[in-house]
Amino acid sequence: MIARGTRIGDPSGAVGAGPAGCRCRVRGSDLVSIDNWQTFLDRWSEQWVAVQDGADPEEIDEEALEAGGLGFPPLDEAGTAALEERLGTVLPPSYRAFLQASDGWRYAGGGVYLLAGSAGVWWHGDPMGMKLLYERQLDERSRPSEVLMAGMWDRALQLALDSDMTDVLLDPGDVGEDGEWAVYVYKGWSGEYPERYDSFTRYMEEAYRDFHGDHSHLPGFDNEETRRLDALVERARTACLAGEDPAAQFAAFDEARAYGRPGAALLHSQVEAMTRPAGHIPAERDLDDPFYAREAMPLIAAGHCRSHRAGDDDFFLRVHGEENREKAADLLEAVRKRTFRYDAPGPFGQAVASAREQARWGDTDGAWRTIAAAVPDWEPYGSLHLAPIGLRADPLLGPVVTAERGWRLLATPRAGHGAPGGGADGVPGGGPGDGAHGAPGGGPDGVSSAGDGPWGLGRPSEAQLAGHSYRFVAVQGIAPGELAERLGARELLAPSTAHEMWELRHEGYTATGRKHAVFRVGRCGGGGDWSFAFEQDPEPWRPGRVAADVQVSAGTRAVAVWSERGPLVPGPGEAFPDVLRFSCAQDGRRTFVSTARGGAAETAGTPPEGIDAALFGPALFGSGPAGRPGDGRAGEGGPRLLREAEVRALDAAGAALGISLPWFALEHGRLHVGLGSSWFGPPEPGGPYPSSAFVRQRPGH
Repeated sequence: MIARGTRIGDPSGAVGAGPAGCRCRVRGSDLVSIDNWQTFLDRWSEQWVAVQDGADPEEIDEEALEAGGLGFPPLDEAGTAALEERLGTVLPPSYRAFLQASDGWRYAGGGVYLLAGSAGVWWHGDPMGMKLLYERQLDERSRPSEVLMAGMWDRALQLALDSDMTDVLLDPGDVGEDGEWAVYVYKGWSGEYPERYDSFTRYMEEAYRDFHGDHSHLPGFDNEETRRLDALVERARTACLAGEDPAAQFAAFDEARAYGRPGAALLHSQVEAMTRPAGHIPAERDLDDPFYAREAMPLIAAGHCRSHRAGDDDFFLRVHGEENREKAADLLEAVRKRTFRYDAPGPFGQAVASAREQARWGDTDGAWRTIAAAVPDWEPYGSLHLAPIGLRADPLLGPVVTAERGWRLLATPRAGHGAPGGGADGVPGGGPGDGAHGAPGGGPDGVSSAGDGPWGLGRPSEAQLAGHSYRFVAVQGIAPGELAERLGARELLAPSTAHEMWELRHEGYTATGRKHAVFRVGRCGGGGDWSFAFEQDPEPWRPGRVAADVQVSAGTRAVAVWSERGPLVPGPGEAFPDVLRFSCAQDGRRTFVSTARGGAAETAGTPPEGIDAALFGPALFGSGPAGRPGDGRAGEGGPRLLREAEVRALDAAGAALGISLPWFALEHGRLHVGLGSSWFGPPEPGGPYPSSAFVRQRPGH
């Protein structure tokens, strides 16, 4: 009897399509068809026989060698009909054709030592009660595919006669349009859900790939298949460096990787690393190898930090050996504290340093253009190095190299392989899913504000805008660090993401409320002449809590915006009118202010040239019957700010002043953080409008 386990794994590990929880293998292939089973099986068997000369004598199957290989004599049509009569069913086409080429199979991979032929196949019958275990996990929200898998256990055919606690189950209840039955492979020792294959053909193709993977390290494992795949890898490697269709080269690496061909997994992982969150990088852990130490290891460390707490670092440190433990710990600390800096040799490394400075203050588009223009000068560390994957681990440049931009980088000739084939302004051509860079709604990762051209002052993302409050101040002629000082920050903290800002904001609360403002600073256009400070979800607005334009405008001019939206669902009796306050100041004196609140507006002073004060008045609010909060219609808190009107007003002001905010950097990148004084102060002497007071604090006060 085949041994079976009863543990049920975590469905979160599922891959591919099919019943939830099962691991689905649906890799397409033309290895086998109904008409070529014999050719496929003969090739597999011959390759197995060829490697037996170098096998461990204790592991050689003399019986299989005497029989000529892995197969058995074919089953004729009469024998097939008798089997179907015994089972009471018509077999699926691929399994039926397989039996008529070989009535059973040895060493099908994955711990399966013997697949049943006509004499051994029988209904599984679910002797361990797996159906009940899986059905207990079903509820009214379960998908049909989950129900299908739960019922598979007592209706499937068992094909594995000898295995390492592995069932190979052919399910007549999971049938495709082509009449094929799905195969489920359940490894009882793993605690995971079954792996699902669309058909017996797909299962055997994967088993053949596994056979290759198990033997690819052997020096004598050389045959027509391995030579074809190795040539495929080399063509794809040089084509990838030449910028030729990176998606096609990725597919070629993936095919060779499935067969375990040397180098294919490493090449495949580098394309993945440039175009999606980093996974495993199968590089040798050699800290003397610059590719590993400067490219792969930082990326692996970044993935570790995303999924592990600081106290769970032992595995990462241990795998690098005791002699490298200190170096590994230093790198991990640098990555976790966001002090890691990616570098590279030659002109490309110089461009990376310049791009980091641009990204540091919010010019992520400029940083990308700097990197993109230098890609043709990039130098690899070895023949299997495809791209500067370490960029993705840099805390400032990693967010700049989005998935779309990763494809574009790979589509640029590099390492001396031809001239740049990029698009306008030196930006390379795109890869799969490439949008119109710079077109509305077509920036990297679908962020419309990330493309080339003006960012504007209005928030671009409806999801970020609706129900959220923010404030910012922009000042001309001073650096971001000096602006932070004027706002009461004694020092700038490390660049942080929007999520990390959330944590800092909550750390800033005391029993009596928020003890300081938490804002990010950077440059905001105007030829680098303007700096900004931006705070998401600040303390609530009310008269007496205003923008900082007056105090920060000493010796220059400033503009400030405070946008607040009330809760989407106000509590009983609560009234939270939406507010948009726009103000300008010069040399310590306010020159214009408009406070639009609850559908009305109060203004004073003269707006700067080119700015229409009417844009910041009642036109910011919608009117009409009560409706959904955030859409501009009236709610419990009064009329709501119209998103389109707010963006239109702020973008017009930004165009008149020649400034814009780097929304991509604010929403997806990292910017330096300042902890400043609360934006709160008494009314201005003799004036109706309150002012903000920022106090420089000495250490210990």
